[in-house]
Amino acid sequence: MAARGLYKAADGSWRQADASTGIRLLYKLKDRERWTLLDRDRVMVIHPDRSPKVVYPDGRVEEIASKVDAYSR
Repeated sequence: MAARGLYKAADGSWRQADASTGIRLLYKLKDRERWTLLDRDRVMVIHPDRSPKVVYPDGRVEEIASKVDAYSR
């Protein structure tokens, strides 16, 4: 499977593309990651085993802190 990622199209919409297309990707999706639109300026990237991340149009990525497991102490 080719590497894939997210980019912001000229019309302002978020799109997914293969890295081999030559489009400048804002975020490269890792294996098992999925994404969803938060609003017109942000998307959330979700992985089943990791904390979710928010991706911005300027390429900035913020990880959302997950709840601390009370039993891990």
